[in-house]
Amino acid sequence: MQNWLFFLAVETVVLVCTVTNSSAQVPGTVLGRDGKLAYVANDPAYRAYASLTGRADDPNRVHTDLFAPLVSQHDDLLFADVRGQFLYGGGAEGNLGLAYRHMFDNSFIVGTYGFYDVKRSTNENTFHQAAFGIELLSDLFDARWNGYIPEGGSAHAAQATAVVSGGNLVVQNNTERAYYGTDAEVGMLLWRLPQWCDSEVRAFAGGYHFDTNSPTANSISGPRIRAELRSFDLPFLAIDSRMTVGFQYQYDSVRHSQTAATIGIRMPFGLDRHRRRKMTHLERRMTDVIVRDVDVVAAVTPTPNGQETAVHAIYEFEIGSVTVLDARTDDLPNAVATATTDSVIIDGGSGNLELDEPIEVQLGQQLLAGGLRVKGADTGIQAKFGTPIKITGTDDTKAVILTADHSIISGFDIYGGKHGISSDLPGGLDDLIGVLIFSNNVSDAADSGFRFGTLDPLSVIAHNRSTGNGNHGFDIELNEGEFYQNNSLGNVGNGFDLFDNDGEVTLNRSLRNEGFGFYAGDNSGKFNLNEAYENDASGFDFADNNGEINNNLSADNGLQGFTFAANNGTVKGNAAFDNGSLGFDFVDNNGTIQENLAFDNGSVGFDFADNYGDFLDNSSSGNGLVGYFFNNNYGNVLRNTANLNGDEGFFFTDNIFGGVFSGNTASVNGDVGFLFSNNDGDFVDNVADANGLTGFRFAENSGTGTFEGNSADFNGDLGYEGVNNGTASANTGTGNVSGGDSFP
Repeated sequence: MQNWLFFLAVETVVLVCTVTNSSAQVPGTVLGRDGKLAYVANDPAYRAYASLTGRADDPNRVHTDLFAPLVSQHDDLLFADVRGQFLYGGGAEGNLGLAYRHMFDNSFIVGTYGFYDVKRSTNENTFHQAAFGIELLSDLFDARWNGYIPEGGSAHAAQATAVVSGGNLVVQNNTERAYYGTDAEVGMLLWRLPQWCDSEVRAFAGGYHFDTNSPTANSISGPRIRAELRSFDLPFLAIDSRMTVGFQYQYDSVRHSQTAATIGIRMPFGLDRHRRRKMTHLERRMTDVIVRDVDVVAAVTPTPNGQETAVHAIYEFEIGSVTVLDARTDDLPNAVATATTDSVIIDGGSGNLELDEPIEVQLGQQLLAGGLRVKGADTGIQAKFGTPIKITGTDDTKAVILTADHSIISGFDIYGGKHGISSDLPGGLDDLIGVLIFSNNVSDAADSGFRFGTLDPLSVIAHNRSTGNGNHGFDIELNEGEFYQNNSLGNVGNGFDLFDNDGEVTLNRSLRNEGFGFYAGDNSGKFNLNEAYENDASGFDFADNNGEINNNLSADNGLQGFTFAANNGTVKGNAAFDNGSLGFDFVDNNGTIQENLAFDNGSVGFDFADNYGDFLDNSSSGNGLVGYFFNNNYGNVLRNTANLNGDEGFFFTDNIFGGVFSGNTASVNGDVGFLFSNNDGDFVDNVADANGLTGFRFAENSGTGTFEGNSADFNGDLGYEGVNNGTASANTGTGNVSGGDSFP
């Protein structure tokens, strides 16, 4: 990059510059003692200019500079120097300087200056500094010295780092400090090219030393060399314009090798006609940029006594003593198995891993990937350790990572193998106690991505992702622990296959799997706030629910939204929409089905054989066929609504003696609002409104039945159609096309 800038600038000068030397004396000029042109009467001695410089550095930056003469005579110049720079990726600095230069006998120049600097670092700290210096300039040589004094106590907190200290992972609190110091250099003219815009090349060599008052900080000292190509009075700009191309190299033990390339353009203020001649070589030196360190020297250093015990940033377990392994480790599975530290960290800084043997985590071991987020146990300040890693299992008959009781596994990207993370040992599936498995990604396993036996109540599986595996995303025989915020995507089998669940399954997502989104043979625990989208079979499939199924969402699945062989628990606040077949499918209800929503499903919103429990406050809307379809009601069907379904709102056989069917509403359904055979229980206070055909159609209200307080309005055929052999009163209707506005 630096060489490219340099040679580009040289080529530009060759192409656009023309010979513009003019050494003949003209009227109104004054010659110096050496016979050279000194100045022209009534010409301003030195003009103000602005410059813009790009600097390819680490980080890259842009400089602006304003040179403003305050007192300007041929031999004396008092001027202001105002600078700004902006760093790529954040950070900026401003410099305000006042300088004086005096030319002695048209031979050499002595200058002195002072600056006030303010810096906003990339760590969002602000530093203030005074800088001062002296310089000696001639046409051929340079010598300069600078001093830098930051304000007292110029130290601020910086981002913490995680480091291994004494064998343990700790959080090191850091301080960003401004350094006081000095630099100096000498330079000389190497050659001049008059035919190329009077260009010249100068070289410089010097050194620097900076330090700060901290026992944990190292001084910054080293050599510096640089070179500049300067071209003057550019014909495509104006007299007194200047282009400068530079290259710089420096080295110190703190920042190591640093190279920078610059290219800058200077443009004077004022009109060209006000300048009748070009400046002499020494006059140009009177307007040279003051050379000093480009910014306030600041560095991040460890805070004395600033180490804290490192705990995980989310789960807050102590990392403890560590063994750090990477792609260079011989026989890595054996290194993990024989490690005696609390944690083993596999770092990706040396590349990714391919393994044909599984990593077997030991009892109580913490296996962690690089890129680990930790925080200080005392202050909570966060830091990161290492680089993330990808591990590929090359044997489809073996798991990539095998876990054990009381182990922690976190942070890995795992590809291939039979399973990504498993307890599928040679002797069979192992039951696990107290495991914590979180923030892992598993893809392309030959079988299920995650495979375990029993997970006890102390186990947690959280924030994992399982994608494109040959069977299920997550495959567990019995979950008694916590499944939290996991994602399963595009697996050949089910997204989550929990043969039995006695624990908590919360905020998980299953998307585009070829089987069910979620499957549980029996749920005696909690399924709350999970989501199933676009799975080929049903979103949720339960053989039997004896626990809680609350506030889950199932949408755009190929078959049903929710399927239950039986409900003996609570199904509350769930939503099923745009599924290919049924919204909710129950064989029986012996528990509570409450406040669920089914809309725009392919056929029936709610389908179940018999209701023995409570069916309360549900809503079924816009489904392709029936809002609610079931056989018999032995329990309570209360305050449910059916709207805009393709056929019937409610379609069932009988309301049995003891059953209560009350407060339900069927509106704007394509066919009948309520279609059933007989009422032998209580059928009261229901509403059928604006349905395509009849509001209420049934065979008989029997001798044990009570049919009271119902309302049928504006239906496309009859309001009521049926025979009363029981108790019927206060049933009203209006606006039904074919009458039947009351019953009996």
